[in-house]
Amino acid sequence: MLSELARYRVDWTDLGKVHLQNSEFLTALSADKEAMRELVDGVRAKPRLWDMCEHNRLFDKLVLHDAPDRNFRIRLHVWSNMEVAAPHDHRWSFTTRLLTGSYDHVLYHVVEDADASVAPAFEQRFQSTERAGDSYTIHHETVHATTTKANTISLLVRGPAEKDVSRRMDPNTGKLWFGLGRKDQTDADVARRRMTVEHFDAIRAQLVDAGII
Repeated sequence: MLSELARYRVDWTDLGKVHLQNSEFLTALSADKEAMRELVDGVRAKPRLWDMCEHNRLFDKLVLHDAPDRNFRIRLHVWSNMEVAAPHDHRWSFTTRLLTGSYDHVLYHVVEDADASVAPAFEQRFQSTERAGDSYTIHHETVHATTTKANTISLLVRGPAEKDVSRRMDPNTGKLWFGLGRKDQTDADVARRRMTVEHFDAIRAQLVDAGII
């Protein structure tokens, strides 16, 4: 799959086609254990990828491949604990495939979004449970929320950033939190999330135990 990865390109203008293309690609890539192992181990050898990896409070992010000239980046997300995420959108559209675990997934319809300083009014539109082997594609303007079980691992292909900030919101209080791209984050924020070698080694061991690499 690494030769296919070197040629892979995504046109994000038609999400229906994007979903079919990316889902097929992620299925094939995740089934190639040797390719996944090489990508994971390559993170430590490539300073640009290593710099983009993050250790967050409830999940970790490994950046396995970055191809801005071909409109995509591949990430691996690893949850060690259960996470209940607030409704949020993203700066970019993406397709994800669950490799292990599961999460409850809620999609919302934004009813009113007139005041940029407070959370928009929205209502639940659809709820599902995503399990290992499932894939879905999300437009960057879609508001959704997930309740993720511990030891869930997902493989994700994201597109280019379409806006400067993403939003995480509390529907009860109207409070908003804004997510920024790396170039707009403070040095303190970057340092707080920086991946350590020790934590990477623990994630790698978890991937081996899960049969992913």
